[in-house]
Amino acid sequence: MRRRKIVEDDNANVDMLITAIIAGVMFAIAIPIIYSVLGGLDYTSIDEAWGYQLGGAGNNTSPALNASNQLLTNLNTFFTIGPIYLVVIAAVGIIAAVLLLRRGGY
Repeated sequence: MRRRKIVEDDNANVDMLITAIIAGVMFAIAIPIIYSVLGGLDYTSIDEAWGYQLGGAGNNTSPALNASNQLLTNLNTFFTIGPIYLVVIAAVGIIAAVLLLRRGGY
């Protein structure tokens, strides 16, 4: 069985572009869903259910609220860097397709 070279795989460039498109659609769908779910949670009742009271006597902490704030910070970072991922994947696919066209690979 002969191993194929990367240059010989004509579908790889199209697959890279399709991957970028799919990732873009996933980002577009994920952003409103994630922020709607996290924004709709009542962190005060979650903390009270576990015995925490913010501003009350005794255990004056709010672990659910703190965790959600940290999660939102990390999600903001992820969704800020995510579009760079899309651009890189699309650029690699386009550059590879152009190089193949220059060599007469199609």
